Amino acid sequence: MKITFEDGNALTFMSSDGREDIEDTVDAINATYWLWAFSSPRLYGTFGRVPPRDHILRILDIYISYVKKGGRHTAPQFQPVHYERRLPLALRLRELFEQWTPPELPQEVVDISRALIEHEGIKTPACGWDTYEDPQEQGIKYEDTLLWPEGVPAILKGQWPPKRSKH
Repeated sequence: MKITFEDGNALTFMSSDGREDIEDTVDAINATYWLWAFSSPRLYGTFGRVPPRDHILRILDIYISYVKKGGRHTAPQFQPVHYERRLPLALRLRELFEQWTPPELPQEVVDISRALIEHEGIKTPACGWDTYEDPQEQGIKYEDTLLWPEGVPAILKGQWPPKRSKH
C-alpha cells in the first residue's frame, strides 16, 4: 500500500517477501476505523471537522477491493461471521456517500456501517453504539487515529506510537 500525503511525501507498506498482506491489513484497518466512526453518531458528532466526500469514497473503494479479494484482517470475535454480506452492503454505503450532504449521517449510513463491523467479525461495543463515546487513549482523540487526506493526525503530531514508560 502506498499512501501519498498532500505535501507529496509517500508512505509505503510492504511485507518482506513482497506480498500484499500488510497492505490489505492496513487498508482494512483504516476503513474499519471509519466504519466504526460512522456506526456511532455520538462519536462522529465529537469530530472537529467533516471528512471530505472524495476521501470517504476513496476509503470505501479500498474497502470494496479488499472485500472482493475475500480479505479478513482479524480473527473473528464470534461465530458465525457472514463475510459474504459485506460486498452488497459496502456497495450500498458507497452509493449513499456519493449522495451525502455533510455533516449529518443518514440513519442508513449508520445502520450499514454497524452491519459491516459485524460482518467483519467485530463485536458491538459493550455499552452499545448509541452510547459509545470517544475512547481517548493517552490523550489521543479517536478522530486523530483516522486516515484523513493529509495522513493520520496522531502520527503527524508525533503522538503515535504512544511513548512507553521506562519502568
